[in-house]
Amino acid sequence: MKGQLVFEFILASIILFSIIIYTIDFMSSNMRLYNAEFLKNFLESKALQVSEVLMNDPVNGFVTEWPLLSLGKMRDFNETCYDVDNYIELLNNFSLVEQEPYSTYYQLSIVVNGSGTKYVDCGRQPPQKITRATVTRFGLLPSNDIATVQVMIW
Repeated sequence: MKGQLVFEFILASIILFSIIIYTIDFMSSNMRLYNAEFLKNFLESKALQVSEVLMNDPVNGFVTEWPLLSLGKMRDFNETCYDVDNYIELLNNFSLVEQEPYSTYYQLSIVVNGSGTKYVDCGRQPPQKITRATVTRFGLLPSNDIATVQVMIW
């Protein structure tokens, strides 16, 4: 029997390689799910970060003091948003441009509605089937009406 392959050795090799292939396939299919969940959580944290700045920062946001929204700040923000250079600068200010390992631009949409009026409509509209995160906050207009501030990132 020297130098001959035995049936048990061939069977054990087939079982070993089957287990290895199954494990690799299982891990690669789950990695897609984990990657999608990570992207969703990452976008939610970025949307929360942007909404936090808009609602709590009197210098860079919409508020004079929380929760009172400033109509002048919202009007100025809305006017400068549509220029392409200002939009890219806005993405940079909110840390939505990553340089490493390659340039990634996350897209942004900010909408402020209150008492039947759209005060801010800034950014792009997302494609239908794309992973995105939306954060909605509430503020108070000078007329004591409630406004919703919606931040969407994809």
